[in-house]
Amino acid sequence: VWESNDEVGKLVSEYNSMIEKLDTSAGLLAKSEREMAWREMAKQVAHEIKNPLTPMKLNLQYLQHVMKNDPKDFEERFTKASNNIIEQIDTLANIATEFSNFAKLPTGELEKINLVEVINSTVDLFEKEKKVKISTNLHSQEIMVTADREQMLRVFNNLLTNALQATSEVKEAHIQISSKEKENQNGYIISVSDNGCGIPEKLKQNIFTPNFITKSTGSGLGLAMIKNIFDTIGATIYFESEENKGTVFYLEFIKEDA
Repeated sequence: VWESNDEVGKLVSEYNSMIEKLDTSAGLLAKSEREMAWREMAKQVAHEIKNPLTPMKLNLQYLQHVMKNDPKDFEERFTKASNNIIEQIDTLANIATEFSNFAKLPTGELEKINLVEVINSTVDLFEKEKKVKISTNLHSQEIMVTADREQMLRVFNNLLTNALQATSEVKEAHIQISSKEKENQNGYIISVSDNGCGIPEKLKQNIFTPNFITKSTGSGLGLAMIKNIFDTIGATIYFESEENKGTVFYLEFIKEDA
C-alpha cells in the first residue's frame, strides 16, 4: 500500500495490478490443468474398459456358434469361456468403481500371484481370434511374482491387443508369449513377440509416452499405463523391434522370494 500519488505510488499501483493479473492467470492455468487431467483420466479409463470388450465379444460369438453346431461340447466350452469373461468383467467393474469413488485408476493391491495363470487366462480370452495364431512357451507352471492380479490382466490384455493390431495385415500372423528365468536366478523375463509391422526407428524413443500412438486408432495410453504399473512394483519393460519384421516386448519381474 502506498498513499502518495507520486512516481513510487505509480510503480506500486502497476505492481499491484500485475499481481492481480498474475493471480487471475494462475487461476485460469490451474483450471486448464485440472480439465486436462480429467480428460486424460477419462481417456485412460475408456481405454482400459474398451480393451477386453473385443475378445469378450469373440468368446460369446464362439459360444453361440458351438451351441448351434456342436451342442454336445457346449457345456465344457461354456464353463471355460464364461470363467474368463467373468474375470474380465470383474476387472472392468473394479475400474469403474475406483473411478467413481476417487476419480482415478486402481492403485493396486500387491500379492503373490502366478503369472502363468494370468497369461493362460488372457490367451484363452483371445484364442478365438481366427486371424492370428497365439502360442505360449513357458518354462514353468509356476512363475510367482508380487503384483496386482487385475493390473497384470490389463498388462497382458494391452500387449496382446497391440500385437493383434500390429499383425492385422500379415498373412500368417503369429504371437508368442515365452518365459525364462534370469541368469542370476533372481527374477523372470516374459516376452511377448509378434511378426507384425514393427516400430519405425524414429518413433521408438516415444513408445511409452502418454498419448503417443503409432496407429490410427487408440488413445496412446496403454503402454504408458503398463510402464507406470511396472515402475510401481519394481518391474521393467523394454522392447526390440524391426520395421516390417515384428516386435518383442520384454517384461522383467523380480522373483517373489528373491
